[in-house]
Amino acid sequence: MTDTFTKSTQPTKSYIPRINIIGTGKVASTLAIIWHQSGQINIQAAWNRSFTAAQHLKNHIPHIQLHQQLNTLPPADIIAIGVSDQAIETISQQINQADWITASTLILHFSGALNSKVLMANKQKALTGSLHPVFAFASIETAINTLAGHLCAIEGDSAALPLLQQLAQAANLNSFSIDSAQKNRYHAALSISANFLVTLNAYARNILTSLSLPQDLAEKLVNQLMQQNLNQLQIMSPTEALTGPIKRGDSNTIAHHWQALNSSEQAVYKALAEQTLNLTTLSSDKHQQILQIISATDTKPLK
Repeated sequence: MTDTFTKSTQPTKSYIPRINIIGTGKVASTLAIIWHQSGQINIQAAWNRSFTAAQHLKNHIPHIQLHQQLNTLPPADIIAIGVSDQAIETISQQINQADWITASTLILHFSGALNSKVLMANKQKALTGSLHPVFAFASIETAINTLAGHLCAIEGDSAALPLLQQLAQAANLNSFSIDSAQKNRYHAALSISANFLVTLNAYARNILTSLSLPQDLAEKLVNQLMQQNLNQLQIMSPTEALTGPIKRGDSNTIAHHWQALNSSEQAVYKALAEQTLNLTTLSSDKHQQILQIISATDTKPLK
C-alpha cells in the first residue's frame, strides 16, 4: 500500500486503493459493488472457488478481472477475504505466499465470529483486520440498496484501523472498534438478537397453530406483538419495555401457562422465563415462587 494511503484516513484525490476480492459471496460482493459505486476504491480483481459464480460481479463492475487461480491475482493494496469462516485461515495462508505482499498490505476478512488473528500466518508481511457489517444479507441486490447507514464492527492491528474506517466510510457504514479478544462474545450477542428472535417467533407461532388457528392469523398475532416491543426498545431499556405476567409477578397466570405447554415447550419457556426474571424488581419470595412453578415436572399438559 502506498504511503499516501497509510498516513491518513482520507486518501488523496489522485490515489484510489486497489482491492482484490477473495470469495464472491453475498457480503463480499455487496461491499465490492458499493465500493466500486463510491468511486473511492478500485475493485481490480476477484477469485472465487466457482469461477462461474463470480461472473455476476461483471454486471456491476465491468473492468474487474476474474481469476481462476489465487496465485495469478495482481498486486493489490488490500485483500478482502469473503470465504466461509472455516476456510479463512487456509485461504490466508495461501495468500501470504504472494511475493508482492508487503508490510503495508492490508489483509482483512468479513467474519463476525472470528477476529483478525486468524490471518496471522506470515504475520510479519502484512497488516491484518476484520470488517463486519451488522446486517442480514438476504440478497446482494437488496443489500446494495439498504446497507447504507448500518453499523460495522472493525478490529485488527492499530495501523490497520484507519484503513478499515475508510473502507467502512466508503460503503456508508457507521464503524465502531472492538477488541480482538472480545469478538466471539460480540458475535454471540448479535446471533442471539437476530437468530433467536426468529426462533422465538416460530416457537410462539407453533403454539398458536396447534390451537387450530389459521396460520396467517398466528403469524399476524406474533409479528404484531414482536414489532410493538421492538419499537418500544428503540426508546426504552429492556427493563422499562418489559410487560406481562412475569414482570407483574402473576404466579397464577404463569402456572396456567406451564400447565398448557408440553414438555419440549416447557423447556423453552423455562429458559426464557429465568432470563426475564432478571429484568424484574420482584421480591425474592415472588422470584422463588415463579422458579418453583417453572421447575415442576409432575404437571400434566392440558393439550
